[in-house]
Amino acid sequence: MKSGFDINKINGDGYLIIPLSMSNLAGKQNPKECYKVLEYFFKKLETYSNDVILLYTNGLYFNSEEISFEKRKKTNEQMINHSLEIRRLIENKKQFMPRAFHFLPMDYVILNSPQFTQFFKILKKLELSDTKFKECILIDLNGRKYIEANINFILEELAIAHILRQQLVELPKTLVHSDMWRLIVYPGKYLESDLYQWKNKILPQNKCKNIFSGSQYDFHQKKIFSFDESQ
Repeated sequence: MKSGFDINKINGDGYLIIPLSMSNLAGKQNPKECYKVLEYFFKKLETYSNDVILLYTNGLYFNSEEISFEKRKKTNEQMINHSLEIRRLIENKKQFMPRAFHFLPMDYVILNSPQFTQFFKILKKLELSDTKFKECILIDLNGRKYIEANINFILEELAIAHILRQQLVELPKTLVHSDMWRLIVYPGKYLESDLYQWKNKILPQNKCKNIFSGSQYDFHQKKIFSFDESQ
């Protein structure tokens, strides 16, 4: 597996993890586009003992300073309708086992991993003291204001991604037995702040089975990026 190239085959059983940005549910991560991801990776899996985690970022949006009942209601409707349509596609096409798909909110990781609070505090302390890390966050904000609500959104996302890759949270399982790999797939580039924290070993990097522990797959480019090899 070389950084900047596609993956040929994935050996062993594990998890395909698809973080779903609420702003993308009607666009590049709509149900049909998500199903394309499933079909694409199905050809790369050596075994049938794999599960899929569809991870909705709805909870992160409560960092917003503009949150309201109506916004919460709209967000819930978007998430529910999106998940129902994916389930419908899976059931109608009959290519995959429906029970191997798990629809989770980001809060699942926060509630089920004891390390979340510790990791968030480490990242928060770094954001207050490290100029380079601040520059990375500013890039990741992509034009949004550099305010606490938006900063915390990024920091929570970093902590959650690290917990998933380091296998520090148990995930629901139907077909998975050994949990040999966890691959995060997103239609876009990794976060610069995520690359920075990994290369500088800001968050603990334990020896784990996950062969993609320091990687993220860009489905738009059809390339895997290893943080250890990235500049």
